[in-house]
Amino acid sequence: MANQVPIIIDEISEDLLQVKLKEKEIDYPYFFWQFSQHILKSNDNLEVVPGEDSLVIQFNPLLQDRVEIKEEIYKLNESIDAPVKNKLKESITVPVCYDDEFALDMSHILNHAGLSRSEVIGEHCHRDYEVKMIGFTPGFVYLGELSEKIKLPRLTNPRPFVPKGSIGIANNRTGIYPIEGPAGWSIIGRTPMNLFDIKRINPFLILPRMELIFEQITKSEFNAMLKD
Repeated sequence: MANQVPIIIDEISEDLLQVKLKEKEIDYPYFFWQFSQHILKSNDNLEVVPGEDSLVIQFNPLLQDRVEIKEEIYKLNESIDAPVKNKLKESITVPVCYDDEFALDMSHILNHAGLSRSEVIGEHCHRDYEVKMIGFTPGFVYLGELSEKIKLPRLTNPRPFVPKGSIGIANNRTGIYPIEGPAGWSIIGRTPMNLFDIKRINPFLILPRMELIFEQITKSEFNAMLKD
């Protein structure tokens, strides 16, 4: 039997279940990411959404029995080892250009933080981040923890569109938009790295529990990397 931890399964609607953990020393985001992969392999008729501190499962109540699904989830939990907290996987370095062309909200960030441009960039890229989870859009990367000095709330009026590779900050998180789309976070820079590619064997370049480091690059370096 695996080194399992107790789970709680709440019925939040007629077609939704929420899985939570009681154990505080467990690496929550990675556990739920790992658990979601096991669930999908065992039952591809379920929709699974892993979060930072819970897992939501959607099913068709006309075709699937809630009690049977819950029993299946409990059995799966018995086969999964609990991840050790702070034991991170591989590390990845992501280049970022902080020029005004890419840092759409730099002025707003500077005013809110009361810091110089170089200080804000330093607070953002001179630290190691843990990939907490991915989601929202395919491959969107949630990273923590953001420096206290540059924390700020989500935008009051979200943008309907930001370019692929945009990097945002909000509250205690910084994140990377791997595809173009809407954004409610303040954009501090952009990376030329292709983080999500459906044509790759593994479409996701970054996965939960990886360590991520941002590295500042110039605009010319950014453009050169795009051509590679």
